[in-house]
Amino acid sequence: MDEWARKNRSTMKKGLILGRFQPFHSGHLELIKDIIDNGIEPLICIGSAQYSHTSENPFTVEERKEMIETIMKNMNCEYNIFEIPDINNYDLYVSHLEKFVPSFDYVYSGNPLVQRLFGNAGYEIIKLEMINREVWEGSAIRLAMKEGGDWESAVPTQIAEIIHRIDGTERLKILP
Repeated sequence: MDEWARKNRSTMKKGLILGRFQPFHSGHLELIKDIIDNGIEPLICIGSAQYSHTSENPFTVEERKEMIETIMKNMNCEYNIFEIPDINNYDLYVSHLEKFVPSFDYVYSGNPLVQRLFGNAGYEIIKLEMINREVWEGSAIRLAMKEGGDWESAVPTQIAEIIHRIDGTERLKILP
């Protein structure tokens, strides 16, 4: 880390990114690049951390964390990754997440529920414009993986390599 970054780290604004990253895709990458370009330190929260090996959540939290770290190591920025288990209670979700994550200045989300919950808790919401949503969406990518379609063009190359290494497409094909 250079001298300027060291001096300004404590004053740098932090932005919360909440996702399941099932898998990490190009939409996630574009969001993170935009946040970094605006001088915001990303706090990346892996939601539904306790779930894996289902068609909705095929990857483990460790696999998702590896995907994120693989991308972030080339970003030349400070960041943190947090594992957030679900509690299935919207009224308590924000306070639940706050137990895992240090203070943050902004919440970046395209999800209306996340926007409402964190907005009601007093956080500044940065509403995301979803880019190429029909392709860069986890459910569409997982379906393409399951059906043998083109999913690799929707994820960074390094993520496709991880998914192939862990036999992620084969895993999805056998999950109910």
